[in-house]
Amino acid sequence: MLSTSERYSSSPVQRDRVVIVGGGVAGLSAAVELVQRGTHVILLEHRRFLGGRTYSFLDETTGDVVDNGQHLLMGCYHETRRYLHTIGSGHLATLQRNLRIDFVHPERGVATLACPSLPSPFHALVGLLKLRSLPLFDRLKLVAVGKELLFSSDEKEARLHSMTVDEWLTSLGQTELNKKYLWDIIAIGSLNDDPKVVSALLFYRVLRAAFAGRRRDSCLLVPRVGLSELLVDPAVRYLKQRGAEIRTNCTVQELIIEGERVVGVRCDDGMVVEGDAFISAVPHYAFPSLASGASSDSALRTRKRAASCFESSPIISIHLWLDKVVVEEEIVALLDSTVQWVFNRSKMVKRKSDTPTKIKQYLTLVMSGATKYVDVEKERLVELAMHDLRSAFPRSVGANVLHSLVIKEKRATFSPKPEIEGHRPPPDIGVRNLAIAGDWTDTGLPATIEGAVLSGRRAAEVLLSKLTVRNDVAESANVF
Repeated sequence: MLSTSERYSSSPVQRDRVVIVGGGVAGLSAAVELVQRGTHVILLEHRRFLGGRTYSFLDETTGDVVDNGQHLLMGCYHETRRYLHTIGSGHLATLQRNLRIDFVHPERGVATLACPSLPSPFHALVGLLKLRSLPLFDRLKLVAVGKELLFSSDEKEARLHSMTVDEWLTSLGQTELNKKYLWDIIAIGSLNDDPKVVSALLFYRVLRAAFAGRRRDSCLLVPRVGLSELLVDPAVRYLKQRGAEIRTNCTVQELIIEGERVVGVRCDDGMVVEGDAFISAVPHYAFPSLASGASSDSALRTRKRAASCFESSPIISIHLWLDKVVVEEEIVALLDSTVQWVFNRSKMVKRKSDTPTKIKQYLTLVMSGATKYVDVEKERLVELAMHDLRSAFPRSVGANVLHSLVIKEKRATFSPKPEIEGHRPPPDIGVRNLAIAGDWTDTGLPATIEGAVLSGRRAAEVLLSKLTVRNDVAESANVF
């Protein structure tokens, strides 16, 4: 994996210089889009590695590739799949032929959501009606949600704008079992917070994207490598080959603003990086300091105040290396458990031949919306994870943890409460040569990899449009 600035190179300057602040997925997506159009990109990242909140690393004890947080990707992630195809890593993730998710309850056992090879949305309807973790009466109630997803309108979205997921599901007659054993699992996994507080509109859009489009949109897209190898390192190679400059260990303190345009960025070592146009691809919590130089009546200052309204929601990943195989499935949703998801990394990602022989299985257990657990000691979190495993998988009784690692991403995503939607900025915020990217911007999606990739492309398109206007004007008047 690429991690140090020494491994990134520069190349001759092309006609337009775009400076991107932030080397996460949004920044990389913007950079990839720009270099395809012949733009010279300078990408600045404050850490020594790229990827933002989406990266992987080698565990020194086992030699396994560890993701900082396991992500659920889906076939409906069209922007992400396009991005992967562009940078040449699309083959490193496998799309299910048909959606299959195993739900495991500690007392009721295993129930499988298995959608047949039928046209959408009938594949989902049949799969849900066969989901035996729910009584037949409750399953029949699921049809009401399916009907709601078939047709969209401005009126419907306006109605959902102020509702929470729980309120919306209740209005559709969903039973408590339907919520607890199906919808809440999906909502927490996709929106990363309590269904009683998060946006019904975003959940509706997630479900429509997955189940109201093509059949394979609902299928899981399973990475076969670490997140860095899938999303980051191929992008770095792609950018370098096209002359982009990538500078790590470069902390940008603020945008330098003169009049109605940005003229440069000031780094913490005093260096000023100038450019023709700029993209801010930093998280919501970093944006206010970046915009500290904006005048009190500027559009940038308005967006700075809006960014301060966002709240973060944490994700905890508990990595366990065991002395026996306890889970056969690749991906499992746990019901009535502290942990929501179990990822069988031994099955998902090819393990290295020099992995210690005593280790028989590597699992990642994920707790989304984990605010109440974020301050719990790591040893206690491992105990909780093993308790959930032993309750759900009888074979795990007697299994020993040979190695463990707990990663707390305290600011993994923003909490998508209904009232926050009005604060999400568009890519063009009214500054002549600046665009905004990031999963917190107005993508119409929750804070996902898909949202980050989409935001980067949109920001790039905004700047390309601005640069086209600038170049046309310059040809006739030599001004910007």
